[in-house]
Amino acid sequence: MDAPSGTLAERRLGLAVGSLLALPIGVLSGFTGVGGGEYRAPVLLALLGRVRWAIAANLLIGLCVAVFNVVFRQVWTLDLDLLWLALLFVPTSLPGAFVGALVSKRISTTALKGLLAGILVATGLRLILFEVQAGGTLSFGLLQIGLGLLLGFGLGILSGLLGVAGGEYRIPAFVLLFGVPTVFAGTLSSLASIPLQFMGFWKHRNLGHTGAATFRLGALMGVVSVVGVVLGVLFLGRATEALVTQVLGLAMILAAVRIVWDIRHPHPSERPSISEGA
Repeated sequence: MDAPSGTLAERRLGLAVGSLLALPIGVLSGFTGVGGGEYRAPVLLALLGRVRWAIAANLLIGLCVAVFNVVFRQVWTLDLDLLWLALLFVPTSLPGAFVGALVSKRISTTALKGLLAGILVATGLRLILFEVQAGGTLSFGLLQIGLGLLLGFGLGILSGLLGVAGGEYRIPAFVLLFGVPTVFAGTLSSLASIPLQFMGFWKHRNLGHTGAATFRLGALMGVVSVVGVVLGVLFLGRATEALVTQVLGLAMILAAVRIVWDIRHPHPSERPSISEGA
């Protein structure tokens, strides 16, 4: 099933607008490691006109961003312990993404979005206002392993339900719970998000939430986003750890503002009694 006829995604103007906005979001993704799904969501919703189609396209673009973020950040140069930490989030995130996509037809997401916005603000202020001590000994005990598995499942549900990679939540977890430097945390987050975004997109595709317009817009914005990722990674090479942390905190607060705006000004397709996610 494709997006309804007459949507902006089927017009050259819509494709141009999507591509133009995808570039700065890609730069932010390359610099901080976040997937950028929170920022793409309103753009995709406006262009595609249906929440579930926007979710599917967002997951497709996020998958492209994550793959190239991992490549351009040279994830293979990281210590093996860090790579194992990223993989710790994967086993539970996959069923989480499946569940999130499955319940996207049945669950109201307004309260969930409010909770997520609150977490973003609190964590963003924590990163901006208080110095984060990271880069020492990696904390990787039984408690952290349990938290990693639990967080993986929760972030998987978030990805499948809302079409975002969850980097705004995963990166602070890496930094604050495991003591990973912010720069490395962004790389690990991108790595951990690849399988769960693939799972979420695959499930949405099976549910009929994709089509020619979705793929065309997603592919075009994905390519432009990758260009932005390249620029972001180049900027990252000249930045300090403190600057990356500050930018990440600011990005989290802006994402929270975007979510609150979305709650107070829902798209017409979200106004029925059962919200379909964003």
